[in-house]
Amino acid sequence: MATLAITPANKSFLSNNKFDFILRRIPNFTYFVQAVNLPSLSLQSTTINTPFSALSVPGNQINFGTLTLTFIVDEDMQSWYELYNWIFKLGNPKGFDKRGGLKDNDELINSVTSDATLFIKTNANNPNFKIDFYGVYPTELGDIQFSSVDNQEFITSTATFNYTYYEAINI
Repeated sequence: MATLAITPANKSFLSNNKFDFILRRIPNFTYFVQAVNLPSLSLQSTTINTPFSALSVPGNQINFGTLTLTFIVDEDMQSWYELYNWIFKLGNPKGFDKRGGLKDNDELINSVTSDATLFIKTNANNPNFKIDFYGVYPTELGDIQFSSVDNQEFITSTATFNYTYYEAINI
């Protein structure tokens, strides 16, 4: 049996620190993002019973994983406060008006949801892949740990988002 002589055109490996993440509703947040995951996606399957065995066939519904970010909290806490304010307005613990002045237009700064883009770059820092997230909204803002006994470190926090779906585009 002969082996195939297939060599990939690009032999470079993907680097974990070559990315940009842009959240359109809060564009200043982009500068502070330190880590982001590319969420999983899974296709549900359907089982068809036959007299001989149960067959699994592809379904028609995709489940998308959650989008999680780690970001540095700036000295004025604006990176944290923008997310806090968004979640607070969505949940409004002070009254029955759960959306307050939030709008349904993803392009507005006071919208319920936002669109986001993850640019994945080559080792030469050129955009290579674009992941567009649609209908993004925050579901969790992580805690911040203060300590006077540890060495001085920059404070980070996490944010978790849900979204409608994402599309991957090769640039």
